[in-house]
Amino acid sequence: MFNKKILASAISILTALSMMGAATFAYFSDTGTSSNNTFSTGTLDLKLSDEAVNGGTLETDQNSVTSSFGSGSLVPGSCTGNQTLTLKNTGTVPANHAEVHLANVVTDNGTAANPDIDKFLRINLLTYDTSDIISQIANSNSTSFIDLADWAASATALDNLALANLGTDHLLVMDVCLDSTAGDTLQGDSVVSTFTVDLNQDSSQ
Repeated sequence: MFNKKILASAISILTALSMMGAATFAYFSDTGTSSNNTFSTGTLDLKLSDEAVNGGTLETDQNSVTSSFGSGSLVPGSCTGNQTLTLKNTGTVPANHAEVHLANVVTDNGTAANPDIDKFLRINLLTYDTSDIISQIANSNSTSFIDLADWAASATALDNLALANLGTDHLLVMDVCLDSTAGDTLQGDSVVSTFTVDLNQDSSQ
């Protein structure tokens, strides 16, 4: 009889516990949101400026410019004087460096000169932000000086010009002379030079 009472009590306790486990409890809660989260890319935006050179016009903060360097009346020993191409990043993210490549198209007046005129166009001065950078161009021909043909022949010339800040002018200044060794076969000859500027985000580029 006593064991039956204990058993009945145990069953009652288990039943009560099972009912408590099945009961529903209410809790307070609250919810917040973070909205309008936008992920977008920044920009590199190279702008070029130059002066009114060789019949050209003053150009400021353009994607491309013309007639930045040159002269239409060179004679042996004469020079263009210092002429400037200005580089600027007007984008939203800093770059790492700029590089400047050169391509020349020579036009001979009459008998083809050998060597071409670009091998006699001696780079008398070449600076970037006032630092001399002529040494970045290798002498690839038989002349005793660095010339426009040397620059065009080198794929890696001027490939690490620091340009990390935004909205700041960086000056590439050049003076080119027709070397005094230029002969009569070059009279009336010309070269059209295209300077291509690349703005790079990373040092590995």
